[in-house]
Amino acid sequence: MKTLTINQKVFKHQDTQTKLRIALFEDNNKVNLDSDADYQFKIKNSSGYLKSETLTIEDDCLVLTTDKFKDLTPDTYNFEVWVNEDSIYPSNNYGYFSITKNVSEVDGETIPVITIEDFEKRFDEAIQKIENIEVIKGEKGDKGDTGLQGLPGPVGPQGPKGERGEVGPKGEKGDTGLQGEKGNKGDTGERGANGVDGKSAYQTWLDLGNSGSEQDFINSLKPKVERHAPTGYTLDTSTKPWTIWFDNGCGIQYPSYYNNPSIYGQGNAEANFGNDLSRSCPHKTMIRISNSSFFLRGYTNREIEVFSNYDKNIKVINPIRTDADKFDWSGCYGNKNTKSDGSFDEELLQKKTQFARAVYEVGIWSEEDVIKFGAVRKV
Repeated sequence: MKTLTINQKVFKHQDTQTKLRIALFEDNNKVNLDSDADYQFKIKNSSGYLKSETLTIEDDCLVLTTDKFKDLTPDTYNFEVWVNEDSIYPSNNYGYFSITKNVSEVDGETIPVITIEDFEKRFDEAIQKIENIEVIKGEKGDKGDTGLQGLPGPVGPQGPKGERGEVGPKGEKGDTGLQGEKGNKGDTGERGANGVDGKSAYQTWLDLGNSGSEQDFINSLKPKVERHAPTGYTLDTSTKPWTIWFDNGCGIQYPSYYNNPSIYGQGNAEANFGNDLSRSCPHKTMIRISNSSFFLRGYTNREIEVFSNYDKNIKVINPIRTDADKFDWSGCYGNKNTKSDGSFDEELLQKKTQFARAVYEVGIWSEEDVIKFGAVRKV
């Protein structure tokens, strides 16, 4: 399977200096780049394909600076990397990046202010300049051109009445006159007979071959939005505590660790692919489970001390699966509920089982999976 990673997925509009680095992988192994190959960065948004930019190679990574995006407006974009126009990364879905607005994109206004004292001072200076102007009489000039004809004078008094002239010929038919005023409203007519009741929208739906209750009909009118297991994430440091936002709309918070950079993975170069769980970043383990690089048995057979840096109070925001409270998660630990030396620790066990609950809520594990690990649906 072909996959890729990008070092920065969010940057500001009109930032032309940020350098994006992209690494390509095949079956979890990093691809060695060929300097003779043509690498193209192809971009689309919700309206369709937009453009393609050529990638360069630097330190075995594909590089592109954000000056290539100065014509793009703030939005979220998908992309693919094409190699020689016949090989496309990633195999599933797309990579993505977001351009956000900068502070200068809302214009403000300032209003100039002048005091009464300043106004009076400037007015006095203007009067002084006018008084200091010398009047110099020049020589008599040449005769000017004749001016334009004046306006007509007033109408004179009416003259005496003339003799009656002969009758002229009949004139042509005049234009149709203006429409007359609207007449008074007439009397109300008799009430007509009641019409036959039309079919309801629900009955029409049934007549079209559908079946079900009125609620089923109403549900059929609602748009169906498919949500899937996550394939990537971003770190949002504007919330308290910080939030890991997955690309399927789910969010993860670690209240016990608040804004701990190590737990949230800030500055952590640990890959999102690997056949073992991450000891410090639960969300990286979730992505490894989602992309199948970390197998289910890797959870069931792991001792509980491996989960020591996980949060037993882990919180899922906007979960895909909303029925987690209908399960008893205390037994959802697979084959291992002790430490490697055989000893038992209740808090470490809670960290393991609550991690399983979170993986279920973000849409990675199914009900069948968690029941296999030991979760029990409440009666």
